[in-house]
Parts: sequence; C-alpha cells; structure tokens
Amino acid sequence: MTQENSLAAQLLALMPEPGVWVTDVPHMSLVRSDEAMTERAPVMYEPCIYIVVQGRKVAHLGDESFVYDALNYLVLSVPLPLDCQVLDASRETPYLAVKIGIDTQLLDELSQEIDAFSSTAASAAQRGIFVSSLGEDIKSTLGRLLSYVGQPSSARVLGSLAIKELLFHVLHGAQGDLLRAFAYRDRHNFQIARVINYIQSNYSASLEVAALADRANMSPSSFHSYFKAVTSSTPIQYIKAIRLHEARRRMLYDNQSASDAAYHVGYASPSQFSREYRRMFGVPPSEDRPVSEAER
Repeated sequence: MTQENSLAAQLLALMPEPGVWVTDVPHMSLVRSDEAMTERAPVMYEPCIYIVVQGRKVAHLGDESFVYDALNYLVLSVPLPLDCQVLDASRETPYLAVKIGIDTQLLDELSQEIDAFSSTAASAAQRGIFVSSLGEDIKSTLGRLLSYVGQPSSARVLGSLAIKELLFHVLHGAQGDLLRAFAYRDRHNFQIARVINYIQSNYSASLEVAALADRANMSPSSFHSYFKAVTSSTPIQYIKAIRLHEARRRMLYDNQSASDAAYHVGYASPSQFSREYRRMFGVPPSEDRPVSEAER
C-alpha cells in the first residue's frame, strides 16, 4: 500500500461520514466531503497548514488560484478571505484533508532555531499564501499524527511534538522561507501580520489606514504596498472582507438578524451593508444559506 493510500485509509477509519472532525491532537481537524462543489464558497481561513490526502481543492485569492491535492499542500501565513471549492470528491472516493492551525508562538520559536534563514528571503513582502509539494517527511509525520487521534494522552503529548516536527519540515521545505518571513520581528512581513491580527480583534472599530501604518512603523504608501503584496487586497478592502465574513458567520451560525450583525461588525448603514454583502457573497443577506463545514 502506498503512503497516500495508507493515509487515506487512516482518515476513512477516523471519519465514517462527511463533515469536519475536531481531534484531540492540538490544533488539528479532519475534513471529509463526498461531493464536489458546483460553486465557490467564500470563507475566512486562519493561519494553517492544509494537507489534502485524497481529492482536489482550489482556493482563489483575488485573481490568483491555488490548487492543492494529494501531491501539494496549502499554507496560510495570515488570516485571508478566500473563495474555496472542492473539485474532486465522490461517495466512492471522498475528499479527505487534514487542517492544522499554525501556532504563531511555535512558528516564532522554530524560525529562530533554524540556521537556514536567509535574509534575502524576507527583504521583500511575501504573499501570505502558497502551495508547496508534499514530501515524504511530511507524509510520515502526518501518519503518526493520525495514529494518535482517539488516544488522549498520546494526542496531547506526542501529537504536540509531531505538530512541531511537521511545522519544522514545512519551514525546511522549498518555500519555507515564505512562511518563516512572517516570524521575524524586524521584517515587513511580520509587521503586516501584526497589523492583520490587530484588525482581526478590532474590525468593528473605526480603522484608519494612517493609524494602521503607524502600527506597522511604515509610511502610509509603504504600508499600502506591503499590505497588498501580502493579502492581494488593499487595507480598506481587507477590513471590509473581515467585517462581511464575520457578519455572515453571525447571521448563518449564530442566528443574528442582518441588522444586528451589521451593527456588531461596524456598519452604520443597513443599505450599505446589504449592498456590499451582495457584492461579496452573490446574494442579499436575506437569501444567503449556511455553508457546510466540509465545504469550508
């Protein structure tokens, strides 16, 4: 049995039905979908390593597309609003994936321990998302991680160590510098990531680009340029996306009314909220429907 078939067998044993399964391994969840998606689903992804074991998925960020399958994995260095779509899935051959949240403190510690860091890798702003080839080292570590699921002590102790090992392999991979660039505190990528985290915590407040640039210790023009290089959107566009995604989550999963959700994320005008919501999600707030966790 090949490594891919072995990993798929492990996941199928852990996920008898479609859905998202939160595991007792810290920061790790499992995903199964038995149907391909006919349309893109707008989602907000937190920093993570997303490994597809079987099937294929695509993430769209602006005009860019990132396809990941059993040969490639996706990495997000910062929270990003994406349009995602499962391309290959069926009941006979389900889409199977593992999502591992990135602990930023662990990333920082590991990055500083790795001597292979190249100063030139972080001299320019890096996109906060990339797809990289899945090597045997990551497959082997992933197999051990899956073996700890359902064993609380092993999941907590050995699982945490294996997560660290997997992140180490990603940092040493062909595009590891793209992730490592966000861990160095004297680099522009880190400053942009810090501002993004601030936006995540204060999206409902009045956020001025000049004040955000000050937080990044950059001029407004430099901040705008670096921010767009990392996120593929301007600061204003990004803030709007964060607010609309949070409003959508409140409406569809917390049962808030459109007016309450709009108010809580910082919109003063219901008509502006409805107009911008429809522009982003394709339907007005009153006609939107929940997206299954597996589709996310």
